[in-house]
Amino acid sequence: MSRQGKIRLSEFFSSYSDTEKRRILRDIASDVLPRQAKMCNIIEKGEYKMVYRRYASLYFVAGIPQGMNELIVLEQIHLFVEALDGYFNS
Repeated sequence: MSRQGKIRLSEFFSSYSDTEKRRILRDIASDVLPRQAKMCNIIEKGEYKMVYRRYASLYFVAGIPQGMNELIVLEQIHLFVEALDGYFNS
């Protein structure tokens, strides 16, 4: 997601209708975008947590269940960004 809230790529691993997907993405954008840079990268909402990390002008967000380790997800996001950076050589 960009800083303006435009979704660049989204993937859902559970079955949702298009309306539910739009609502979820809108909720994520409204929760993540206004946060200050020094705030925690983990947001608890209902039965899920949103773990995000900002790189340049893009936010990488993962929704995880309550029992999952947030630090591992932050590391996975970082490794994903490094892989993209290496592939596109920027």
